Amino acid sequence: MTLSMILLPFVLSGAMKRAVVVDSVSGRPLAKASVFGRSGKPVGISSDNGELPERIALSDYPLTVSSLGYAPATVEGPTDGLIKLREIAYDLPEVVVGPKKRQVLYMKGYVREYSMLTTYADTVFLFREKMVDFMIPARKTKGYYGWTTPRVLASKSYYHFSNDEGLDSVSNYFGQHFSWSDWVGVIDRAELPARLQGFDEAACDTVAGKYGPASIWRKDGENVSLDVDVLADTTGHGWAKSLAVYLRGKVDFSRFTLKYRFAEVNSGLILADNIAGLAINIESKGRGRDLPRFLHAGEKFDVDTYAEMYITDKEYMSVGQAKKFEKRDRRAEAVAIVSPDHAPELQPAIVELVGRVNSIDHARLRAVEKPDQRYVATKFPGYEKRKGSGLRNFFKSALNPKYK
Repeated sequence: MTLSMILLPFVLSGAMKRAVVVDSVSGRPLAKASVFGRSGKPVGISSDNGELPERIALSDYPLTVSSLGYAPATVEGPTDGLIKLREIAYDLPEVVVGPKKRQVLYMKGYVREYSMLTTYADTVFLFREKMVDFMIPARKTKGYYGWTTPRVLASKSYYHFSNDEGLDSVSNYFGQHFSWSDWVGVIDRAELPARLQGFDEAACDTVAGKYGPASIWRKDGENVSLDVDVLADTTGHGWAKSLAVYLRGKVDFSRFTLKYRFAEVNSGLILADNIAGLAINIESKGRGRDLPRFLHAGEKFDVDTYAEMYITDKEYMSVGQAKKFEKRDRRAEAVAIVSPDHAPELQPAIVELVGRVNSIDHARLRAVEKPDQRYVATKFPGYEKRKGSGLRNFFKSALNPKYK
């Protein structure tokens, strides 16, 4: 095989004029649209001009192109044309208001997440569905602060493991948490740019940052969309306060974008109860917390997270009610994971992954297979020296081939 034959799959896709993702009605380019390969794994995002990523392997086709608030589109093969996404109407939950003042907003949301952990030879892919909630004071309430980062009520995880030796295994469990989605909270309020206030027709305003557009606001009637590049300027860190310590240099982020969809905005002040959906797109070199203990010392790894959240329930309550609600034992309550009707259909590859994981006979495996004693201990070998057992060793030993 010649070098030209090896490069050909990328040259054909990257050398030609790139396709552009646009709104099907207005023709407006859609920035930061997510692009998934045929395996269901993310392969990149569209540029600020809506162009697809430069280098997409032919083996990744057909692609699925998705943007929050739009129905996804399928791209069968390389093209330099327009990829038109159709905007979908949100069926927002009715806000329940108690007999007392609107003191605290309780929100519940459905989250769909795609995350990847990759080293030079190994990949762990995670698809996860979960229900989360938030408790947000409508204004500064003495003695009660609630929470704006997602609290997980229920979740189901589906992992796929692959490497350069042909591994193809699945599981509902992986011993390390590498996703970023659990750490990104929602805003409690934001000011609509002055240039957009009072406009009933479609209008747009861009806020410049040090390294590019920091935020792009679009208003059409009572619907508002907001694209935030958290890395464009240090002021963008305010949109991800829960990750502030990592944004200050603890982790090397190469991409960190947020996309909000607000509804029923009828004033210059946007509140949490205007949130209809949120998309998170993060790519980093490494990860926070203690994930490095699981890898060889100095082993480089990347983490890529894309998640979409759809608000499914909103209710106002008093501070007293909120405090009682917070003390309830969540473990005693069964919370169903329900996808809203306006959430897009899952890609075929994800449906297949879910089916493979759900078909695992855990009872039979526990009865037949003996666990690897090296992984029964609470701490991995070499933990005290921060060396870890190595992701590659985990792939070779800890994953049972009968999980395939």
